[in-house]
Amino acid sequence: MKPLDMRDIAIIDAFPVYKPEKIVLNTGCGEGRIDFHFGAMGYRVYATEIKRYDTWKDGKNLTFHISDIFDISSFPVRSAPVVICSQVLEHLADYRKALSNLLELTEIRLIITIPYRRSFNSPEHCNYWDDVGLARFKDVHEFVELCHPYMVSISKIRTKPEDVRKNQYNYLIIVDKRQLS
Repeated sequence: MKPLDMRDIAIIDAFPVYKPEKIVLNTGCGEGRIDFHFGAMGYRVYATEIKRYDTWKDGKNLTFHISDIFDISSFPVRSAPVVICSQVLEHLADYRKALSNLLELTEIRLIITIPYRRSFNSPEHCNYWDDVGLARFKDVHEFVELCHPYMVSISKIRTKPEDVRKNQYNYLIIVDKRQLS
């Protein structure tokens, strides 16, 4: 297993502790690095991605599925207590529709990560967020409105030590469907 970085640890730390559920749906799992850790921790993991990677290996608690975030019927489950969407929304022109689908799939907690501004810039990114209101970036606080009526927590995290030097961050957005705003 590949080691976890701080973003992975922040995602794990965001899991509900009250009556923790042992089912996770990871949308846009990439090569599945964090999913192997969830499986080893005893979670039943449904890891999904738009295409299949060579590194995907089903295990006792882990199955990978090809799914499209814009087509809920393509997911292996209709809902899950914990849904993760890490480093996906910045790639999607219609991220609001994807977010709406994620909320529909979530029973208790939705955990999202997106890059801050142009941190980890990629030519595949079509969305950029910040929290200071610069006109060329979307306001990350829009997630509070987009996820209404649920409580939303937004924080910045760094992934690796060198991110400090490069001024790179990720936003960690947690939506708790048990609490209404």
